Amino acid sequence: MNRSRRPKRRKSKVGKGQTYNGRRRADRGRRARRRARTERRRREHQQFKFRVKVVRYYRKLRNQVSEKRALELTLARWQPTESWHFPLCASSIRQWHRTAEREGFAALRPKSKRPHTIHYQVPTVVVGIIFTLRRLFGWGGHRIAAELKGREMGQVSGRTVYKIFDRLGLPVKVYALKGRSDGIAYRRYEKDRPNAQWHIDLKHTTLSDGTKVYICIIIDDYSRYALAAVAGTSATTQWVTQVAQKAILRCGRPDEMVSDNGREFVSVWEDSLTKFGQLLAKYGIEHRKCAPYYPQGNGKAEAFIKTLDRELLTGRTFDTLEELQMALDRYLTYYNNYRRHSALGWQTPASRYTGRAITIRGLAGIPGIEPMATDPHWGESYCDPPIQITPLTAQNARALSVWIEPAQEATR
Repeated sequence: MNRSRRPKRRKSKVGKGQTYNGRRRADRGRRARRRARTERRRREHQQFKFRVKVVRYYRKLRNQVSEKRALELTLARWQPTESWHFPLCASSIRQWHRTAEREGFAALRPKSKRPHTIHYQVPTVVVGIIFTLRRLFGWGGHRIAAELKGREMGQVSGRTVYKIFDRLGLPVKVYALKGRSDGIAYRRYEKDRPNAQWHIDLKHTTLSDGTKVYICIIIDDYSRYALAAVAGTSATTQWVTQVAQKAILRCGRPDEMVSDNGREFVSVWEDSLTKFGQLLAKYGIEHRKCAPYYPQGNGKAEAFIKTLDRELLTGRTFDTLEELQMALDRYLTYYNNYRRHSALGWQTPASRYTGRAITIRGLAGIPGIEPMATDPHWGESYCDPPIQITPLTAQNARALSVWIEPAQEATR
């Protein structure tokens, strides 16, 4: 019924020249493949005759001189002098001689090096883990490859993981978004130590009953460590100030704080500060504001919000604010301590923030797949406990430890 209502559309015209050119191209391809096959067979037959001549000449000399002298004379007689001659060595002569004695001269024909059976080198257990991580979290091939290597579950390349996606029928976006060309030179930067600069921003979502809630997030620029992710029902400057103050008391004072020009951060009046601005002035923190309509200035916070939305909020509903906050707390523990960050050379944010390595094996620490992590079928799973952050953590991560010789230490 709907098909009859669609407007008729003419087929694209194909000229006579296009048809003939296509046939000519196909014919040229067939002839090129036929010539390559004929040349390969001719070369293999020449190599077979060469091996037979070498073995017969070697056997004839062995009846007259010693075996070592027969090899020297055979090599001197059939030593390659042109680039197209076949290579020859003493071990090949002995091997051809033994093969001809055992199976006859017909066994000297070159054999195909193609394997009889092609086996996939990626174990079935690893393929199952790749399928699970792709379906639950939507991770790309390179991220999954980095997680498998870092967690000692297997070593595959990102391209191999994408081939497994295709083999399993998992959808993959095969196009790239077109880059913006608005004439702005986007500049990337990164601070050289923890607590040098923090980024703060808001993300809004809804509960199952439609109630609008806000999530205030704070990110460290150097380590991408998520210092806070707090849910609230109203985005007021007093609420944002409380979240920032708790982060400062727990993790230490940053040198700078980056935010957009939202009313919870910046006052509409000149020479006036909001509660948030007063807090920064109290602690001596420089407030850097993004240019209007330029969210790239707070890009690290925007990137974390995108990751949070994709891995936690999308496809899930929360009935109460407390339930959402509990999920955020669990996700921050995973994100900071057990999730590798591509911009950090596949380190975890906690390792970059504290300067301490975290041991992670198997599927431990990944939320949502705890039954797989405890099942021995998927391999051994272990992870260190989360690193506790204090106001001195950032200072200790950059501190230098002086090495003392054991003899000097004993005399003290």
